[in-house]
Amino acid sequence: MSKRLLASRVFNDTGDWFYYFVIVVIIYTMSKNPVMMGVLSASYTIPGILTSKKLANIINKLNDRISLITFDVLRVVVLIGIVLTNNVWIALICVFLEQIFAIGSNLSFQRVTLDVVQGKENLLKFNRHLKAFSNISRLLVIPSYLILHRFISNKAILGLDILFTIASLIETVRIKINHSKTLAENEISFKLRKLHFGRIMKMILVFSLLNVFRSFVDAYGIMYISDTSKNVSVGYAALVFILSVADLLGSFVSKNIVKNDNLNKNSMLTWSFVNILVLFAIPSMIHRMYCFIVVIFLIRLSLSVLELFVLYNVQTNVPNKIHQYTALQTMATDGISMINSIVGGFIIQRINIFNYMGIIILVTFFMGTILLKMKLYKK
Repeated sequence: MSKRLLASRVFNDTGDWFYYFVIVVIIYTMSKNPVMMGVLSASYTIPGILTSKKLANIINKLNDRISLITFDVLRVVVLIGIVLTNNVWIALICVFLEQIFAIGSNLSFQRVTLDVVQGKENLLKFNRHLKAFSNISRLLVIPSYLILHRFISNKAILGLDILFTIASLIETVRIKINHSKTLAENEISFKLRKLHFGRIMKMILVFSLLNVFRSFVDAYGIMYISDTSKNVSVGYAALVFILSVADLLGSFVSKNIVKNDNLNKNSMLTWSFVNILVLFAIPSMIHRMYCFIVVIFLIRLSLSVLELFVLYNVQTNVPNKIHQYTALQTMATDGISMINSIVGGFIIQRINIFNYMGIIILVTFFMGTILLKMKLYKK
């Protein structure tokens, strides 16, 4: 059953990679208005901030597999809506809804994973395999899109996301779940406000804070390359490729890092925090494109391993609340990304991107140090 669950999610992720490649082009060709592109960017982050908590509480009351199937069916519906419409506002509404349903699908998937995959070693293996296959599909999607774009439209390529999601649904339907919720579990409604600041929440918040560096690259990576190189297209293509390789390599490296005897220690969290801050300081002082790409590769590798570390801790320590903690992580990560996207643009216009990188380092160091030193509850 774990193989079917793995196949289901890999199909889902492969479709998502096609989606993220073409949706920007589709929205841009519909309007060619920079305001619409800003609305599109907001459509990625606002749903995570506004709806994650509510989705987690809804999922807590539903059957795990049924909720996963429901959210993926809803995703197919809104994707079809994007394909059929020529109205940019309807398309943007569909993008907003797709993101909401994608969050619900991910939260449900975390629950189903614990229902299907039993044992700590199996969870570690499953997480690594999922990340590896997902990133392999990401690497394959890039050349596939470049080839397909010559023969079919972007909306037709978006149709591939629909097909992959349907394939994912077929595999999900075939999964048999032995887990059945007890009456006590059904009666308890876990609220995010009841989650205490313990070791798990500290990991999630520090990891979400460190994701500001991933957000920086997504939003301003091309700007850094433009300021440090004459060949922007080649540099940015190299950056996108190297990020995919870093995520893929992280899934393999984690096998020797995320070990059972290290999971109850703060060394992994502290080491990642210091390592990423030091690395990010290098391209803020040495303004060279290749230096930037190498450093971002190492940062992305560290974040990839840390992501698996945090995920495994949540899976094994708070299995009944995994969707709640995943929702918290989504809210925190998307909130930080939105702040970076909005505030960063204004700051870069007034000073420059290199000084903004220094500001990110100082703010992250200050906030991260507070989080790491905060006293924990017993749980």
